[in-house]
Amino acid sequence: MALRYHLVSRRDLRKNAPEGAKLYYGQTRSGDRIELPELSEAISALSTASEGDVTVVLEGLLMLMRQHLVKGNIVELGDLGNFRMVAGSPGVTDEEEFHTSLFKKGHIVYTPGIGLLRFMRENIHYEKLDVIEVEDPCKLPHAI
Repeated sequence: MALRYHLVSRRDLRKNAPEGAKLYYGQTRSGDRIELPELSEAISALSTASEGDVTVVLEGLLMLMRQHLVKGNIVELGDLGNFRMVAGSPGVTDEEEFHTSLFKKGHIVYTPGIGLLRFMRENIHYEKLDVIEVEDPCKLPHAI
């Protein structure tokens, strides 16, 4: 199976680009969404565990991941990789000014395991889709 992509024609944003110049950019596209019941069924077919057993284990894993991530722990899952919570804050001039309410919303960082990265690098293939013409970016103001 190949990673599907298409080329998108967009305005050339490089310095000294001629007026109206365009470049083609490769952009990958996601395939189908694989949900928990389908994963459980597929894992069940590869093992002696029933579909219900697999679902219970995966849901248990998610519950334990939540518990450990909010404690600041790193959850390591072998070749699959690891997950950790991170959050940052704006700077303050004095330590006394800092309060935990300054932290921005936390998010989960996923780092693939070495085995998964090696597999992906060695086995990636691409399948070209049709070119899509895109007009200039949205003119609405956005936060930076």
